[in-house]
Amino acid sequence: MIRLTIEISILIIVGLAYYFADYIKKYCKEIYLVASVISLMSIIHAIYILNGYSISYVPVLKQFMRAIDSGALGGAFFILVMYMGVLDMKYPISKRLRMNRGELSIIACIFTIPHNIHYFFAFLLNSKTIIQMSGIPLWTNLMMFSAGVFAIGIMLPLFVTSFRLIRKKMTGKKWKSLQEFAYIFYAMVFVQVLMVYISRPSSLIRNLNLIFYCLVFVTYTIFKLKILIDKRYMSKKSNLAVK
Repeated sequence: MIRLTIEISILIIVGLAYYFADYIKKYCKEIYLVASVISLMSIIHAIYILNGYSISYVPVLKQFMRAIDSGALGGAFFILVMYMGVLDMKYPISKRLRMNRGELSIIACIFTIPHNIHYFFAFLLNSKTIIQMSGIPLWTNLMMFSAGVFAIGIMLPLFVTSFRLIRKKMTGKKWKSLQEFAYIFYAMVFVQVLMVYISRPSSLIRNLNLIFYCLVFVTYTIFKLKILIDKRYMSKKSNLAVK
């Protein structure tokens, strides 16, 4: 059985976001509702696991629940939303994907909440054991927890203000200023992911996933810096032309 990893999740999410772009825009409220119900089921699933219960699912559903619980599904949505900010809009595929950036960011948050709740309480339940650790295991766990809490603190206001009803009540300048915190959120997610994989024993799958995440976040950072440098250059060029 193929695991629904972050890489496979991204391919599926990109495909669905592209081919069903019009439906996502038209039926976004219904999609939010379905995603919320699934998210609630995942939270109940996490509660049972934390209490020592063993839950069996049919193969496909098992992979789907694992993707939500591990953060792979929510992470795939966030990576797509993140890259939408650096996509070249001259390509039709970029325009089609970006038309639902706000909606996809909301769905990403909804599917990420069960993962956050599960691992937040799992850390608290194992806090005594973690504190007794020393060296790299202790620091990776503490950094992973701190980055996760910080990321959640940033994600929640971004999540709430992504809804059109809330966004309309804010000025454009205030909303854009708040959205700038998304870059800190992405950085915290990257730190958290790094700590997760560094704390695991070395293996082919672990190393490949670590390389994949590094490529994703480093490449995004390079693209974003290039855009900012180009904007600054064009701004200076425009000012010189005016003078």
